[in-house]
Amino acid sequence: MNLRLGEPLIHGAWQASWWGGDGAWNDLLGAPPREPALAAVSSALNPDAAWHSAIHPAYRHAAVPPDALVVLAGQQPVLGGGAALVAHKAATAISLAASLTLEWQRPVVPVFLLATQDHDSTEVDHLDLINRSNGSLLRVRCHITPRSEMFCRATWDEQSFDLFKVLLNNNNSVFSTLLADVSPGGAVADHVAQLLDRAFGPSGLLLVEAHRLQKEPTAAILTRALEDPAELADSLRAGAEALDGLDREPSFDPADPRPLVLESRDGRRRRLEAGAAHAVARIVDQAEDFSPHAALRPIVQAACLPVVAQICGPSEILYLGQARGLHDLYGVTAPVLVPRLEATHLSASQAGLDESAEGENLDGLRAELLALLDLKQGTAPVQRAESSLVAAAHEFARLLRSDDPGLAARLRRFEERLTRSARRLAEAPSWRGRGQLGPAQAIHPRGRYQDTTLSWLPQAWSTGDPTGWAETIVNLCQPLRRPEHVAYSYPEDKSRG
Repeated sequence: MNLRLGEPLIHGAWQASWWGGDGAWNDLLGAPPREPALAAVSSALNPDAAWHSAIHPAYRHAAVPPDALVVLAGQQPVLGGGAALVAHKAATAISLAASLTLEWQRPVVPVFLLATQDHDSTEVDHLDLINRSNGSLLRVRCHITPRSEMFCRATWDEQSFDLFKVLLNNNNSVFSTLLADVSPGGAVADHVAQLLDRAFGPSGLLLVEAHRLQKEPTAAILTRALEDPAELADSLRAGAEALDGLDREPSFDPADPRPLVLESRDGRRRRLEAGAAHAVARIVDQAEDFSPHAALRPIVQAACLPVVAQICGPSEILYLGQARGLHDLYGVTAPVLVPRLEATHLSASQAGLDESAEGENLDGLRAELLALLDLKQGTAPVQRAESSLVAAAHEFARLLRSDDPGLAARLRRFEERLTRSARRLAEAPSWRGRGQLGPAQAIHPRGRYQDTTLSWLPQAWSTGDPTGWAETIVNLCQPLRRPEHVAYSYPEDKSRG
């Protein structure tokens, strides 16, 4: 069973304005993803085969035409392949690339870019799943080392691996797949590449690692960012003002005087300070030590890859919108932004529905599913209290910012810390086994939907056919249509939770 519910539940409601042609949103994000906008971008690109050297070794079995265009998706190399949103991004890229190849009669390939230059180990060293023994949430962690180094220079920590192995074996036999790919001292990204290749490789997905992108254009982009950070800050400021006019918070602080460049030294990746001594000279000699800030990353991607479209989650779309002016500054073509698939997997017991009901009363079925998907979202007392606390912190920060704009960076950090702390405390009972997830609550663990929380690995491998599972997810995607939520399920004897 799969059913389109007619509205997005994860993507922001603001996307309806963008999709409908609202001028302010189009100015910020570019035209929404329709064939004329994609064709205009494709005509401005001059693809060549230079980027093929960045393809991960696991994927080099594929023959890529030298004139191929790219539909790009990406994420950090997260343990177990990451949450379901990773699979949804990959599937959307595959679907759109296939559609454009057919429409244009020219090669367009789906590429998943692993952010191997990122360094936040706490974002990638765990996977979340539902504990089969008691129905609570389970976070399985395997640390990486060094903890603040670029992922391409980090490995899985040997000391935490044994506990990681025990937790997986006790929970679900499908994780033997992961155990075969994650080994103590092994490269962080390699097992993610293997998982994506096994599931989505047969559908044509390629994988590129960010640290393998061509050094020459990357070094030139970073050098300019070091030599004149003010011009980049002015562009981000214009994007921030546009977001503010649309009642959205900017992601990047344009008042931050530091250039949009990071350097790895002594096992740690840090953002460079303004006027960092000899940094430009070091880029010439040690280019592999330098990497772009998140705001500058899309410029490096566009300079190194012939990207006609980029698959994004809702937060990504907004931060890419703020940074979109940097494309003009550097003279590179901005891709069309395309919302990723958003979907929720339902077992028959969760939906409380018989599959035969689908053809009898679609409107009634749709209403039941919407009610189920929204169940308890934001209505529990703890969630209401958490929302009130976060709202009060935002108002506190807003008032102080209006009195002293120079406090903006400190206030942003305060808001982020408070929001994270409140969320962790609200989630604590579920993680400690005291807040069991019933069939309905499992749809949105941690107060968020499955595709932003739970690992896709158990679902894909429990079917016994990860390639077939991946093809099913690809078939759910309609990337040139306005975002909507899809509810889907497999037969119970295949999904097994």
